[in-house]
Amino acid sequence: MPVSNLVYKGRAILYVDFSYLKKKEPVMETLYDWVKAYQEAEEEIYLLLDVREAFNDPEVMDKMKYYGKTVFKGKSRKRAVVGIKGAKKLLLRGYKLFTNTDISTFDTIEDAKEYLAS
Repeated sequence: MPVSNLVYKGRAILYVDFSYLKKKEPVMETLYDWVKAYQEAEEEIYLLLDVREAFNDPEVMDKMKYYGKTVFKGKSRKRAVVGIKGAKKLLLRGYKLFTNTDISTFDTIEDAKEYLAS
């Protein structure tokens, strides 16, 4: 399931898995599930995004930036992302500037979970 809740060392984490989604439609569906999870959340969220080898284009980034400023803003306690390499580094930098959001990057899921649990 692309959007799920997991517990790591007692910490509840919202896991959003875009990894290896190669087409726009499943990426957008996952994005909308992520939005829904945030809209339904009653507490601050510890967020883990996995974007390894995920499809991206300007429309996807525009939607992410829009939701980053409107839905996600102020609802995350900590954010971690895995899979940021190459051009995605520039996209993440732009997202962070546009939304004024801090997101820590990690090479592995385990390292990201450790950070979120600390």
